[in-house]
Amino acid sequence: MKLHRFFIEEKLTNKLNITITRDDLVNQLRNVFRFVKGDRIILFDNSGFDFKFVIEDFDKKSVSLGLIEARENIVIPTRETFLFASLVKKDNFEWIAQKATELGVSHIIPIASDRSEKKDLNIERIRKIIIEAAEQSGRGTLPILYDVTDLASAVSNYGHVKSIAWDPSAVKFSPKDVSDFIGAYIGPEGGWSPQELAMFDEHGIQVKSLGPQILRSETAVIAVISQL
Repeated sequence: MKLHRFFIEEKLTNKLNITITRDDLVNQLRNVFRFVKGDRIILFDNSGFDFKFVIEDFDKKSVSLGLIEARENIVIPTRETFLFASLVKKDNFEWIAQKATELGVSHIIPIASDRSEKKDLNIERIRKIIIEAAEQSGRGTLPILYDVTDLASAVSNYGHVKSIAWDPSAVKFSPKDVSDFIGAYIGPEGGWSPQELAMFDEHGIQVKSLGPQILRSETAVIAVISQL
């Protein structure tokens, strides 16, 4: 039977017993999943290992666990990839972060681009969504989520990351175009501005398209990440 997985900040290596006191996790275990003594769960701490525990005792504000075994997690990204994703309206960036986590992105850098309708982001909420996506997908490590930055800072600070920018006005890519690249810049609704496209050119960042059709930003994220 598949066991439920939960992320925990506490480092679990070499710990035979732990006590969970985090209110939200205690509530999940007790009231949402209604676990009882003897039930088993998996915890992971971003170390690349999964730790199987048995529930030994419940208290009003804590849960006591005993280690059964620790195993190396095999759902680890094989490439270190960077997603530079422009902020998009409503809750669509949450969806982008969720799918990027499931697909194995290592770094998520939100970009406040010229045509972004939103200019800020609830980083703590996005991090929670990333954790939930890692728990659900079986991923053993979390992607790093960065603070919102502008495009000029991104292309300057991450010049060491071999990246492609994506825009429907550019020449269509071929699979060989992306084989050596580990970074992707995805524009907002309305695409990159002329000034931003010029910025890519100045920094030697190729611009390619996924074809003549106009994709939503979140659709482009999935298509591009799948190629990388």
